[in-house]
Amino acid sequence: MLNVKRNIDVSKFYKLSAFLKRKSEGYKPKNAKVLTLDQIDKFLLEVPDKDFLMIKVALIFGVAGACRGKELHQLTISDVTDMDHALLVNVRNTKNNVDRNFIINNSNKNGIDLIEVCRKYMALRKPETTHSRFFVRYEKSQCTVQAIGKNTFGKIPQKVAEYLNLPNSTLYTGHCFRRTSASLLADSGASIDVWKRHGGWKSASVAEGYIENSINTKKIVADSIFGLGVGNSTESASAHQVSGSAVSASSASSTSSKNNILQNTIKTEPIAC
Repeated sequence: MLNVKRNIDVSKFYKLSAFLKRKSEGYKPKNAKVLTLDQIDKFLLEVPDKDFLMIKVALIFGVAGACRGKELHQLTISDVTDMDHALLVNVRNTKNNVDRNFIINNSNKNGIDLIEVCRKYMALRKPETTHSRFFVRYEKSQCTVQAIGKNTFGKIPQKVAEYLNLPNSTLYTGHCFRRTSASLLADSGASIDVWKRHGGWKSASVAEGYIENSINTKKIVADSIFGLGVGNSTESASAHQVSGSAVSASSASSTSSKNNILQNTIKTEPIAC
């Protein structure tokens, strides 16, 4: 910003850079907490539509599409297409200028009809609504014509956490749905390429961070270490991802001979494309 506004290149202030680097050592930013799949299902099953229908739809859209609060706020009715068997949602004007789309279907393991929940909310939209915003206020089982503000979306994850009586509910911030979606996808064993396309991430380093922190991935690594092996296709995909990440990380600091040893040590079945 100084370079743009004042034409001052801060990178040339070496002592300042070293000072700031020392001061930032040990600092860990507070990331938004994430919801588990069981917590999401519990909220969708137990919460009455009378008061929480809009919040349910925002939760479904946010987690299914790894949406930021601003992206939900900007969503319009023309961005959502009902294809009978599924809903196709287009996300435009994103933070990193990567437009993307996602599908909402009824693949929930507990049989929750996600499409019908969304359709119920969409059907309550008043014909006299003059704007095209998808999300409008919902009160007493009825939609109003007023569009929901961006600050409201930042509070929705906290309301979900409060209903579920989760500790530190204030840490479930507006980025919660996006991080939840990324964590669930990492736990499923999806590849980094799929993960990047889903959230519109350009860098693989962010994806690797989620995969590294995935509990499911850690269990597979533990099973491999203690000789339990990899038993099913989902675990095979995850193990393949873990080994691939390990080889990629070691190549920057190890010799090619060490890479060969590592590749011969960690053997996984190839994933069918």
